[in-house]
Parts: sequence; C-alpha cells; structure tokens
Amino acid sequence: MVRTLKLVLGCGLIAAGMCGALALPGSALADGEVLYPGKYFGRVDLPLPQAFRHLKRLIGNTDNFEPINNFSQNNRYRVMAAPIGRLDLLVRDQGREQVAVCTAWLVSADLAVTNHHCIPGEEGELLKASLLMNYLKEGKTDTVERYGVNIQPIETNADLDFSVIRVDGSPGNKYGVIPLIARDPLPNEELFMIQHPAGKPKRLTRRNCRADAGTERPEEMRHFCDTLGGSSGSPVFSDNDMALLGLHFAGLEKQVNFAKRIKVILGSSRILGQLGQVAPAPSSTSGSGTTQPSKRSAPATQETAPAASGTTSGGWQTIN
Repeated sequence: MVRTLKLVLGCGLIAAGMCGALALPGSALADGEVLYPGKYFGRVDLPLPQAFRHLKRLIGNTDNFEPINNFSQNNRYRVMAAPIGRLDLLVRDQGREQVAVCTAWLVSADLAVTNHHCIPGEEGELLKASLLMNYLKEGKTDTVERYGVNIQPIETNADLDFSVIRVDGSPGNKYGVIPLIARDPLPNEELFMIQHPAGKPKRLTRRNCRADAGTERPEEMRHFCDTLGGSSGSPVFSDNDMALLGLHFAGLEKQVNFAKRIKVILGSSRILGQLGQVAPAPSSTSGSGTTQPSKRSAPATQETAPAASGTTSGGWQTIN
C-alpha cells in the first residue's frame, strides 16, 4: 500500500546552518531533510553530492557528533545505541524517486518508533522503507543488517508526531530494545541524543546538549542538542539517569530544537502505554553518585503487539 510522505525540518542549532543546503536541487520536500538519488535505496554508505562534501567536517570526528564506534563495547552510550537504527525511505515526488532518511528505535522484538512525518508522512508517495541496524562506520558494511519495514504504521498520531511501525525479522531479539522508562525533563537538564545525522553512521550528541527551561506547548520539550536532517525520530535521553524524555521532530535554525515528550506519548498510545512506565524525577539532593548506567533491555518476548484501534486525527504544522 502506497502511503503519502512529507518530511519536515529535523535539524537545529549550529548544525542547522547547513540544513537548507542538504536538499537536492528541484526537491519538492521540505528543506532540511537529506535527500539522495532513488538509485541509492538499499545502499549502506550514502555518498554526499560533491557540493556538500564540507558536511563531512561537521558530522565527522567532532565533539558535536561523536561516533558511537569510538566507544567501548560496554560503554553506556554504546549499549543504549544498539536498538537505534537508520530508517531509509524511498519516496516518489512529482515523478522523481529519492531516498530520505530518518532515525527509528526498537521497543519490542518487531516494533519500532519514529516520527509520523517520516512514516506515513503527508505528501509525495512512500514506496518502500527499511531499517538499517549496526551501521557504525563508513566503509565497514559486513556487520550491518537491513530489515524490511511495513510502510503502514500500526499506530500513529500526527499531533504528537509519532508512529509505531512493524519491522520484519524481529531485530529486537538481537539488538535489544530501548526501555520505555519515561519522565518529563528538568529545567536545564543535561541530555544526550543518538541519531543518524544526514544518514551517516550512528552518532552521539551530548556537547552543550540541554533541556530548555521553558516550553510553549505542554506536549513538547525544547532542547539545545545539535541535529541534522536524518535526526528526525531520534530519542532524547537524560544524561543523568538515562530516562527517556523526548522524541525529536523539528528545529529552528540556530535557535532551539523540539521534541515530543515521551511521557505524553505513553499516555496517548495504547501500544507504547502497555510497554512503558513512568520514572520518578531525580532528586535534586541525591548527589551525582545516584545514577547508574542503563543496561540494554532484554529482548521483548512479545513478537507482535495488538492491532491499533485506528489512527488519531490531527494536522501537522511545520514550525517556522
């Protein structure tokens, strides 16, 4: 079944200055999302067009986008990164096929979470989708695995910009799942994100990565974590207790980024609500020694989730 697709701005802060240049010429999709030629669908390494090779300096071995591959196997960031993958989308728009990229993360053996604006989207035709796991280094593809994705989500919500999607092959049994232990962010709390910026190998963002003290909408959190096109759908974690705080979805260039609060999503999603739990906020008097690194959750025993009762209505509004 062909679904429609509209991608929105998923990048922000210092990296956002490069966002507008990432869309290929003539693209009818939103600026800020990385679009590759359609013939690249199914490739692991996605070569940037020659004009955009300067982006390699931005998403290379920098303090802003740290390669997960540089961390030891038992490091808490690398452990938490295992269930997070790159979501590849083959899109046809105005007769032209292109590859768009997002980020998605496993929550059970065969279920993953990403943005609604990635799957199912709203404009153009989404033809195929796949989830790329264990992509850690360009040129090293022998340990990377690709799983088919059903382009019709089993649960989706446009207002909260999340979708629960079915993944073939039960990769959660191998890579584990992200524990749905969620709470609201604290003002100015240190955060981290794990993402596939521009569709490149998995990166950690933690430098100057903090929660904003304020928010205009109760279902959202604002954050100052560097992102690029391809970061849409990335989970936002507390760097203190590893709690899951947000689902990144958009940004204002050189200003602030936005995520939907996971606690609100759990309260609205029948499927994720069954899998998740609300965590208590850390005590401000507990000291720095109370946080323990999260271990990867055991693979979900549930192969499938109950069918969703229907999608939630509501329109997507691009942030300007």
